[in-house]
Amino acid sequence: MLIPAYLLRSRNGIFYLRWPLPRQLHPQKLASDIKVSLQTRDPRKALRLSRPLIHIGEQYNNVGIACRMDYQHLRTTLQNHFRELRDQTRKEIDAAGGLSASDRDLYQTSLKIAEQAIETGRPLSFVKSDDELLARFIDRFGLDIAKGADLYDKLERDVKRGYRRFLEDVLAYDAEVADFDLNSPAQHIAPPTQIAPTEKGMPLADTIKAYVDEKRDGKNWAYKTESEKLSHLELLKEILGADTDVKILGAMDAKKVKDTLRSYPKNREKMKETSGRPLSEILGLPDVAKLHTTSVNKYLQSYGDLFNWAKQNGHVDQNIFVGLAIRQNKARNQDSREAFSPDQIQLILAAVLSNKNGLANKEYQKWGPLIGIYTGARLSEIAQLHLKDIREVDGICCFDINDEGDRKSVKTEASRRLIPMHPRLIQLGLLDYVAVKRRLGEQKLFPTFTYDPKNGWGRRLGHYFNTRLLPELGLKNSGLVFHSLRHTVVTQLMQIGVDLAIVQALVGHTRQGVTHQNYFKQGYTLQQLNEAIKKLDYSLPALKPDIAIQD
Repeated sequence: MLIPAYLLRSRNGIFYLRWPLPRQLHPQKLASDIKVSLQTRDPRKALRLSRPLIHIGEQYNNVGIACRMDYQHLRTTLQNHFRELRDQTRKEIDAAGGLSASDRDLYQTSLKIAEQAIETGRPLSFVKSDDELLARFIDRFGLDIAKGADLYDKLERDVKRGYRRFLEDVLAYDAEVADFDLNSPAQHIAPPTQIAPTEKGMPLADTIKAYVDEKRDGKNWAYKTESEKLSHLELLKEILGADTDVKILGAMDAKKVKDTLRSYPKNREKMKETSGRPLSEILGLPDVAKLHTTSVNKYLQSYGDLFNWAKQNGHVDQNIFVGLAIRQNKARNQDSREAFSPDQIQLILAAVLSNKNGLANKEYQKWGPLIGIYTGARLSEIAQLHLKDIREVDGICCFDINDEGDRKSVKTEASRRLIPMHPRLIQLGLLDYVAVKRRLGEQKLFPTFTYDPKNGWGRRLGHYFNTRLLPELGLKNSGLVFHSLRHTVVTQLMQIGVDLAIVQALVGHTRQGVTHQNYFKQGYTLQQLNEAIKKLDYSLPALKPDIAIQD
């Protein structure tokens, strides 16, 4: 019987539960744990007794983390924020000799709105709720406050109060500047001192270059990610100017970037209406598709990462892109790609195994979909496989997903894994195909694939599956693509009762929950994964593949 790592035996053979506590719940931020005796030497009884305790432990950790911030911390954070904002505004008033008439009207109108919002409970904006504003506060200051919590309501209330006090102070200070009072005590005015010039910062282009160089040195980006990031950063230079000093950039510049992105055309270089034209001519063009909100947020994330790096390295004082992401409806923001139904999987299998209508004339057209169907691996992981990545470990044939070799990459650390080969793939002759390739001196499973900086090695396989195979089978819709095979495997395994953590280990998802983060860092045994993958059964008829297939 397999004993979980959180169940331990004492010297007397008595089982006890050792439950880890997150560092953030310890006063000194130290790793710690709780030990509870289960008063039994029977492993089955110990396992049964531990389950409700684990549930309580999960709740304790989650609630403790969610509630670790108190009101005094929140109040102090808001006071410091509005105090800094007030002091900065006072400096601007001093430099300008007072507010302009339009600015004064704006502050007075804003004060009335703030007072009404406090009295009635309405938001500070007439057109939307305060949730976006509060989200920016939470993101900027790293507050542990969830919407719906009691502290969230206090945040909403105190933001309004702090904003009102800020407006009152600004108007009062402006009035003092405007009131040339001869009766007030005379102040000694010191002769102006020589002010040292502000230290000049790096140009934006140089900042980006230094940032990118460091990321490349650390191999922090996969090839596809780097291509995407470079595209985002080129646009930032176009919007703000390559020679702009990063130290002078502020909130209004960040807003300019965000507004530009919301009007920016999708696939700019691929459309004749926008390709080769300057930025000023392509924003807001009628009948031209704009970036999706998800894409806008990706750009903003890239810029936030850049300025966070610049702040950490002393090039800027603040990250001007903090909290600018557009909040999306969670239901709409879910992955729109669907899983294939069992009937659809049978249709795909029949097509690639029988080569009906010549839909699988080449080896990759057969083995690419088959590996996806029986592993749930990502398109890029399958397309970049080397022959040495198909190997036997502890008597089990496996796919070794790694980033060792010609421009190979993995999405996350959890993506590095061994996937046991499904018996059906062996029956269909995959190992025979691998043996033939080895005799021919090949190194890659699909040697005809070429590398694309944006799509890695998977472009050819993805194009075939999405634009030829699925349409020919009458399965083409916006929610069904090669990645849907991954959804299918996850769905099938979950429906037959395979533990979620094992499913995550098979498909390379980062595992969630304190138990798996603390105790299963090395993953499940290959035998456990093999037993799980063998349960994947599409109840297919025995199909004899067509032998006349070319690479």
